[in-house]
Amino acid sequence: MGKVKNNKHEKENQRKPWIPWKSGLMAITVVSISLALWVGWQVIAAEDNIGKGVLWGLIFGGSTWAVFFGMNFFHSFFGKKPEK
Repeated sequence: MGKVKNNKHEKENQRKPWIPWKSGLMAITVVSISLALWVGWQVIAAEDNIGKGVLWGLIFGGSTWAVFFGMNFFHSFFGKKPEK
């Protein structure tokens, strides 16, 4: 059969974040602004309506933040550290 591994080290690293919080916020900021500008530009180009372009740009840029903070809120229920 296979080797039995010591999983203690793997379990310790399991709940650590992949990237720092500040880097995550910077990445989400860049992505949300880029998405908002791109969607707004596409709507303005298609419909010649600046108001709709700004509205849809804000909706899509804001939805990126809603997903980011929504998932952080969701994981806060399940990511509690065990008490010693």
